Amino acid sequence: MTTGAGIAVPNDRVREHAERLAAGPLNRRALALEFSESAASSVEVHVEGRNFYPPMLQDIAAATSSIHINQFGFRPGVVGEAFADALVAKAAEGVTVRLVVDRQGSKPEEDSRALYERLTAAGIEVCVVRATKPRAAVGPLGRDGATRWNLAALGHIDHRKVVIVDGGIGWIGGAGIEDHFQDGRFHDLFLRAAGPVVAQLQLVFLASFRWLGGVVPPAEVEMLFPSLDAGPEAIPAVVLHNAPGRYRPITDAIARLLETAVETLDVVNPYVTDRGMIGRIEQAARRGVRVRLFVPANANNWACAAAQRFHHAKLLDAGVRILEYPTMLHAKAFVRDGDELLAGTCNLEAWSLKRFFEIDLQVRSEAVASQFDERFSSPAEADSAPGRRLTGTKERAKAIVFAGLSPLL
Repeated sequence: MTTGAGIAVPNDRVREHAERLAAGPLNRRALALEFSESAASSVEVHVEGRNFYPPMLQDIAAATSSIHINQFGFRPGVVGEAFADALVAKAAEGVTVRLVVDRQGSKPEEDSRALYERLTAAGIEVCVVRATKPRAAVGPLGRDGATRWNLAALGHIDHRKVVIVDGGIGWIGGAGIEDHFQDGRFHDLFLRAAGPVVAQLQLVFLASFRWLGGVVPPAEVEMLFPSLDAGPEAIPAVVLHNAPGRYRPITDAIARLLETAVETLDVVNPYVTDRGMIGRIEQAARRGVRVRLFVPANANNWACAAAQRFHHAKLLDAGVRILEYPTMLHAKAFVRDGDELLAGTCNLEAWSLKRFFEIDLQVRSEAVASQFDERFSSPAEADSAPGRRLTGTKERAKAIVFAGLSPLL
């Protein structure tokens, strides 16, 4: 469990807080936003790029005032160019378009330079998290901002994946804007939420953009935070945001879900190496919870895969059903007792839980949890093979080494 408190932002004060963020300089502490439970008018589960990119692009095409995207991996390719075309077109219509991307994941000044030069030439403002640069330029890409010490961001990759349209529609999930999520090589998902809870996503974006030196005119705040009604069938929901520092609400929420499950628990994650979280999964099964752990059969991070498999024997002995998906399962989600869903970007490894920027949406709804099972868990279970114990001496030795290194993975 983490310690430390966030900056509490009540739901009726989100716009007021945004005005303060737009007006003054920010330090990293301003990113530790703590939200109260809000509500969504709708939450939909979309699985596979071929199913979530088209409606995401439709929402972008329908935008009338603003589009904000925070993305770890936005790169050239069929998918990247489709998004670039859509964003450039909206900018030409006068819609405000802003991006926050990660230098490591998106390479905006290296491999993806031509894509980002096209975006910035269209008037799109792009701020970059440079977690591996001790000194970095301030402000949007291409503005030749002054270089300053970058110690507050050093080592803190921006792993978030969010799209916000007109302040009223938000997409949050595990996939980048990259071809391997479209063509079936990576298996992932997004949640599409509408309604008041989207204001929390918008505030996280605004704080991040301003921290990186971007400018948001105070006069825009009212447009960015429209008054929204969740309607008669409001769905309880809240945004959880891990920023660098001691306040890590996603980490705490995952621990709570694992510790309090009574009947059923689904854990979907590509990198399961944190011993504390693995112990909580094991204990849930030992107290009689029906636990399904969905992981990739062949993860793209072989060190994490080896560390995870070290724990297979005790998890299987406890009664956990380990389900290995045939392609690169990349989704990150938890479903507790069929009525609570947590999904977004956070992996069960040390970097995500303790160091990276991460963002998740927590939803309390039997209907949404049932939709998740119908669209993701049940099909994934049908396609997966049972997880196995390690047998060979070499395989066990490798797992022991990387399990020991798991706090660094």
